[in-house]
Amino acid sequence: MKKSTTSQTKKVVIIPNSDGESRIQVAILQERERIGMDLHDGIIQALYGIGLNLQNTRMHLGEDNQATDEHLNQATQALDAAIRNIRAYILNLRPRQLQDENLLVGMRGLIREFQANTFVEVEMQGEEEEGSNLPAINAMALFHIFQEALANIARHANATKVNVRVWRVDQRVMLRISDDGVGFDSARVEQRIGHGLANMQTRAQNASGGLEVISIRKQGTTILAWVPIN
Repeated sequence: MKKSTTSQTKKVVIIPNSDGESRIQVAILQERERIGMDLHDGIIQALYGIGLNLQNTRMHLGEDNQATDEHLNQATQALDAAIRNIRAYILNLRPRQLQDENLLVGMRGLIREFQANTFVEVEMQGEEEEGSNLPAINAMALFHIFQEALANIARHANATKVNVRVWRVDQRVMLRISDDGVGFDSARVEQRIGHGLANMQTRAQNASGGLEVISIRKQGTTILAWVPIN
């Protein structure tokens, strides 16, 4: 005689081992949500608009060649912009660590990848000793501030040239990033740009440093960050 079996559904509750793990999980979820919103509001909407434009062009083929050429040019330009945005997201999402590299060596690596993805000219001033002997947390703060700044330039600035300088003064290491892009109104900054600026501000403060941003519409943006040497 076979024993009867009953199936039971068990509810599994996962309890974080510590508050630290819980905060990490929340941060990951928030970052995923932010990325999803950015992709939906930016790249996905742009591609959807390109598709509508091409469909409209197809419906009127042969009726007005000049209008057709204009629509195709608009679609091509919009597609190029979407590709630039995708490259900027890739640049920003890849994890980057200094490991045992000098700060300026790591920054030059970010510049090479930035130029490969955006074709924007970058001029950097500073010697390797300017970033040497920094506490690891301070060097990492400047490194990630620089990464975030380059990502914002790639996504929003529409710049043709970026100037970077690293130097020491008054027991501080200074980092200045200037671009010749479209700039923005600090009182009405976009949410996505504002998120990046907030990240940079937090990184600087966590390293006992500071950050200033000056932006003028149609004239570009300058970011000045600093951390203490000791």
